[in-house]
Amino acid sequence: MRSKVSILTVALTMCATSLLAPTSAQAADYYPSETKYWVDCATGFRNVDCVESVEFSDPASEKRDANGFLDYTSIVWKKATVSVNPKFAYKSLAPESAWKQDEFGIPCIGARPNYNEGFHHDACYTASGLNPDGSDIIFRLMVNGSSESFNIYQWVDKGIVRSWDREDGWTANTVPDGSTWRITVKSNSLGQNAGVITSNMKNPNVSVAKGSDGISRTVILGSVYPNQYNCKAPGQAFDPRVDNCNHPESYAETASQGFSITVMPYIYQFERLKGYTSGGIFVSGTTGSLGQVQYDQDQGIITVPMKGPHFLFDRKTLNKGWMETAVKGDVIRKAFNLDPAQAGNIVKVEISEGDGKAEIATYTSRYVKALDVFEIRAYNFGFSSPTLKVKLKPITAQPANNSQNFGSSAAAPKGKKMSTIMCVKGKDSRRITGVNPKCPKGWRKK
Repeated sequence: MRSKVSILTVALTMCATSLLAPTSAQAADYYPSETKYWVDCATGFRNVDCVESVEFSDPASEKRDANGFLDYTSIVWKKATVSVNPKFAYKSLAPESAWKQDEFGIPCIGARPNYNEGFHHDACYTASGLNPDGSDIIFRLMVNGSSESFNIYQWVDKGIVRSWDREDGWTANTVPDGSTWRITVKSNSLGQNAGVITSNMKNPNVSVAKGSDGISRTVILGSVYPNQYNCKAPGQAFDPRVDNCNHPESYAETASQGFSITVMPYIYQFERLKGYTSGGIFVSGTTGSLGQVQYDQDQGIITVPMKGPHFLFDRKTLNKGWMETAVKGDVIRKAFNLDPAQAGNIVKVEISEGDGKAEIATYTSRYVKALDVFEIRAYNFGFSSPTLKVKLKPITAQPANNSQNFGSSAAAPKGKKMSTIMCVKGKDSRRITGVNPKCPKGWRKK
C-alpha cells in the first residue's frame, strides 16, 4: 500500500522563481495591531483590526447544483450574536497557573491553555437555531495575526455531539455538516496583505473592499464539513514529531470542530503576484490544516501538501479526500494569460501514483461571472495517492506562416477567408484558425 500522503499540484502556466521560501529572510509583521490576539469589534476593546461579524447561512435557503457547487445568491445570512467574556483581560495573556481547571468546557470564561501559553477568549458567539434540532451553536474564535500568517479558528462549545467511535471515548462538539459561514475582519493591514488563503471549507470565497469609513473589510466564506485528521499507527502512542501517516494502517488521531483559515501575503514564491487582487488563490482541503503552499512560476505549478490517515477513527472506514481551489479572474488573466470563462474547456485533473503513472481524477470546474472566480473541485481520492494535479494550459500560438495554427492571429492570404473551429480530444479542446481549418490526427471537430 502506498504512502498516505496527498499533494495537490495546480499546474497553470507562468514564468519563474524558487519553490521554497527563503530560510534566511527575517519575518515581517504584515498584520499589525495593538496585540497579537485580535478581538471582536462589538466588545468595544477597539474598532479596527478586529472581527466585525461572524454570520451563518440559513440552510433552508441554500441551493446547490448537481455537482454540489453552492449558488451564492441563494444564501440568507444570519448574524451570530456576541456575548462579552466578563473575565477577559485585554492586552495580556494569563499564565497557565491562572487558568482554573473547573472552568474547562464553560463557554467564554477565563483562559484555556493553548499549547505553551494561555489563550484568552474575549467573546462567545451564538448561532441561534442552527442545529438540526433547532438548538443553538455556541462557539469561540481563536484569532491571531503576526509575522507572515493570519489565522482564524472556530472552537465549538455547544453543537452536534460526535463520538466518532474514537478508542479513548473522546467526544467533540461540531458545527453541522455543510453549514456555511461568513467571517468579516475590519483591518487595512489584512486587506492589503491577503494573498494566498488555505482553509478546510468547501465553496471557498474571499473578497476585500473598503467600507464607508475608509477601512478595508476582508470577507471569507465557505461551507464546513468537520473531518478527522492527524495520524496514529496501531500499537503506537501519538507523537506529533513522528509521521505515522506513512503507516499502511494509519487512522485518525483527532478531528476538526469548525472552520480553520490561514491567510498569507504575496511573498517568496508568490512575489510576482504583488499588486494582483487580494486573496487571488484560495485552496481548501479535507485535512485539519494544509501544508505550506509551494509555487513554481517557471513550471506553472502550485503544490499544497496534504497528509491524512488512511482510515477514520473506527480503523475500518477509508478516509476520502477532497480539494477545492478558487482562483480570481484577475490572476487567471494576468498571470496565466487565460480567459477564466474559457478555462473550463481545457482544465484537466490527474492523480499521479508513486510509480509515475497518472489517472484522470473525478473533478468539476466552473466560472462564476458575478464573482469573477474560476473554481476547481476534485474529490473522492484516497490518501494513498501522493499527488493531485490540476492543469490549466493556455493555447500555444504557432508561427504566423502556419495556416492551421492554434490560436494564431495570422492574416488570411489575399482573397481567402479565415475561419475558426473547435477540436476536442477527451477533455482537451483547441481552437484552430486557418483557411479551411481541419482538426489534427486524433482530434475531432466539436
